[in-house]
Parts: sequence; C-alpha cells; structure tokens
Amino acid sequence: MAGLTVHTEPASEPLSLSETKSYLRVDGSGDDTLITSLIVTARKIAEQHMSRAIISQTLRLLIDTLEDYDDPLWEGMRTGPYLNYYKDYIDLPFPEVTSVTHVKTFDDADTATTFASSKYFLDNARVPARIVLRTGETFPTALRVANAIEVQYVTGYADASSVPAPIKIALFQIVAFLYEHRGDMYEAKSSLPPTAKKLLDPFVVYSGLGSSKLLQLG
Repeated sequence: MAGLTVHTEPASEPLSLSETKSYLRVDGSGDDTLITSLIVTARKIAEQHMSRAIISQTLRLLIDTLEDYDDPLWEGMRTGPYLNYYKDYIDLPFPEVTSVTHVKTFDDADTATTFASSKYFLDNARVPARIVLRTGETFPTALRVANAIEVQYVTGYADASSVPAPIKIALFQIVAFLYEHRGDMYEAKSSLPPTAKKLLDPFVVYSGLGSSKLLQLG
C-alpha cells in the first residue's frame, strides 16, 4: 500500500540455502548466489500476495490523516458518526505485528513529535493489528496535509521455525518455479504457481471493497 515501506529488512529468511537446495535437488555450489536471491524474491512475492509479513522485519507507515488507510469490508453507507468512531485507532498493515517502535506526528514546519506510548496500546489480537488510543486520549491536530503521521513497527513471524508449514512449502514451490523457468517468456495467468497460490490463499489479508485483493475472491 502507499506510504508503507520496509525500514529494516529481515535478519534471516524463512528458507535456508541448504534446505532449498535439497528441495531443488541441487548438489553443487555454482548456483548458490542465484538460489539465495530467489529465496528473497519468493518471500517478497508471497508477502505481497498475502499482505502479510513472513519473517520479522520493521515497517514504516506514513499516512496523511487518521482516515487514510485500507478500510475493512463494509456494507451500506458510511455516515459522520462512524468517521468519528474510527479516529481512535490506526490500522497496521502486514501482520503479524509484534511491537510498535514509535508513533510520530509532523506539523507544517515538518517538525516531528513523538506521541507518548502511554497514550495508546497495540491491539494485535485482531487482523490487521491496530494502534488504539487509551480512554480520554486524542491524536494531535494542526498537522501537515501529507504524511502527517508516521508509525514504525515490527511485524512477521519471529524466526523460520515459527513460519506455518503451508507458507514454507509455497515458498519452496515459488523458488522452484523461478529456478526452472529462468529466462522463459510466456503469458502466465497468475504470478504464482497454482499449488503455491492455494497454499497461501488462506493467509491472505483482504482489505477494502475497492482493493485488488478483494477482486481475487471472484
């Protein structure tokens, strides 16, 4: 989504080089560099498909206002009272969110102010996770018109052993597909191997009614 970037890349990958070579049935070391890069690529492809972080990493979210996020599934029309209600939290894309590093706001002079962590808490019992204001607290006003709020947070499974088996098998299949079809030029119906897509689909985080993710339901 717009305004979401990786601040700190994962320290490790969900697949090791040795186990991936074993899956590919590769004995030599001539393709080690290639396979290592394909592991990273497969993870990023899967993360984008699922809208979910696979391995621990730090993300940076910039939003213009408190209503600037992917809305949850919604039926009917929105009215003023609902907009006011939603001002008490900020959705955090790409679960599994484990901690919030900081929340900062920026005024028109581009001066950053750290929002006290005592004024909010992390609700990661739901998906997506969210930062929720504590009772009686409010977010600052008179902020700049764009990128006014910055949230930095840690998300993803703690290590490779914590990654669900279906996701790991899907990653193996994506690596194998990329490895076997190097340089191939053909029209594909999907950016993922069919079995890999089926393995990943239960973990997809669907967002708003206009999102490309929701269109995959059809």
